[in-house]
Amino acid sequence: MSIYAAAFGSLLLAMLPGAPARNASPTTKYRIETKNETTIDLSGFGVPSQQQNFSLVSWIAVSLSDTVGGRTLHIVIDSMKYEGAIEGIGQATADSAKGATVHGLVDPNGRVSNLVSRPENVLLAEIHGVAHSFFPKVKTGAKSGDGWSDSLEVTNTANGANVKSTYWITYTSAGQESVAGLAALKLSSVSNASLVGTIQNPAMGTMQVEGKIKANGTSLIAPDGRYLGGTTNMTGDQLLKSAMAPAPIPVKTVRTTTVTVLP
Repeated sequence: MSIYAAAFGSLLLAMLPGAPARNASPTTKYRIETKNETTIDLSGFGVPSQQQNFSLVSWIAVSLSDTVGGRTLHIVIDSMKYEGAIEGIGQATADSAKGATVHGLVDPNGRVSNLVSRPENVLLAEIHGVAHSFFPKVKTGAKSGDGWSDSLEVTNTANGANVKSTYWITYTSAGQESVAGLAALKLSSVSNASLVGTIQNPAMGTMQVEGKIKANGTSLIAPDGRYLGGTTNMTGDQLLKSAMAPAPIPVKTVRTTTVTVLP
């Protein structure tokens, strides 16, 4: 598993309380493409920087159903295609995710929590991260050019991590765009985040992490509130500290995520 995935992967991994589901929503299918470039500065060890690049395309189906405290988010993985050279991850890892599920809770304010994968797979961390983007804050009656803000705290406990991230997001209504025959509301967003906590690294054990994230993107929202796709461009700068490292390890990540709704 890459250092990046440990720090920026799935969010709020916990068990979803069991509750009877009602009024299931229609299933929406998506194609998610992520391209990631991570540079790990190992000059403190007297060796060159390590580059960890990968791309992942996922085909998923998403539905919602009413439950106590909000709605249950149900994601089924149809298939994944992986390209990269990260140790321990390959196309076989992606193939083993076929048929896996991700469940979570969406509260009345659109906050996603209690995400859990069955069975667990390191690549499902990417789906956890994208799931939060399905529910951007939308201002009622927003007109083109209107702006509003939101803040969010999430905690990543996947793979032994304990990382708290705080996000500050500014949205702007960018008019409408036709998607799948629907007049979708287009939102543009700019966000900043800070993170702090610990991660587990197979070679170095527990590592302290702190960092900053900057991102911008767009979201398309159907009249019934369904997410119809979008893009996110993100850069992240972290410092990792370990008793085994002679100095903090700088890590820089650049990633692009594109979500497309499918017929």
